[in-house]
Amino acid sequence: MLILLLSAMIILPSGCASRKAAWGSLSKGMILSYAPNPDRELKYESNSSFEQRMSIMNQEFLVTSDMRQVLNMKPIVSKDDNLEFLVSVEDMSFELETPRGSMKPELDEVIGKSFNLTLDKMGKELEYSGAEKISFDMGTGEQKSISSDIQAFFPDLPGHPVRIGDSWKNTDVITENTGNMELKLVFNNVNTFVGLEEYLGHDCMKIMMLSEGTMEGSGSQEGLDLTTTGELSSTSTWYYDYRNGIYLGTVVEGKGVTETEVLGGPEPMSIPSERDFSMSVQLMSGK
Repeated sequence: MLILLLSAMIILPSGCASRKAAWGSLSKGMILSYAPNPDRELKYESNSSFEQRMSIMNQEFLVTSDMRQVLNMKPIVSKDDNLEFLVSVEDMSFELETPRGSMKPELDEVIGKSFNLTLDKMGKELEYSGAEKISFDMGTGEQKSISSDIQAFFPDLPGHPVRIGDSWKNTDVITENTGNMELKLVFNNVNTFVGLEEYLGHDCMKIMMLSEGTMEGSGSQEGLDLTTTGELSSTSTWYYDYRNGIYLGTVVEGKGVTETEVLGGPEPMSIPSERDFSMSVQLMSGK
């Protein structure tokens, strides 16, 4: 037995060295792909906030928002190479501060609800229609669907090996219909692999992402027609567990400027605004 054990100890390193790691190497390029695992549920906590400053008829107004969300993603056996999850909203809170007061809607109609999510191995969200049916009243008479929170949840992977310093581009499109307003956000992203790092106890690739985007919206409020256009920019850092093919989290800081044209009143009016926003996503469990 001892001889067999010693033989195994001599042979094993040689055998390991001869096998190529599925995730590639720093010298030849790291290979990124989200990996399905039927025994691994992923639970993520997201926190987001913004501060918006606007000027209406030479008066300054401030609107702030804070939202927290916990999503549990249970793998479903897929019939193809895509990844499928049953996503449950385990917890959620939302608070909006406006010149009219504080609004903290009840979210019992959202917490506990589930929907199916399908994405490909490069992180492109393919199917999430069930999320569009899960919505709540923000306290302003407008509905917010959690669909906009999931449409670009997973960062897009490059689809080819990357070395430190390599970059790849992708575009995220997020749409939202609040009942009174239809919004479309388009982000053009440049991702750069900056190095390896331990994060949340995982061996990770650290990626920096620079985003430039546009926002377009139209709708009505209190009998007035509104049209909004704007530009957004942000800097993000996100982490990918290359050994297990898991997205671990993101930290985002950004800003934006918008112009809203108001028609239907005594005279046309233009409302400029500036916005600072931040967001974080972190894996709570799912090793």
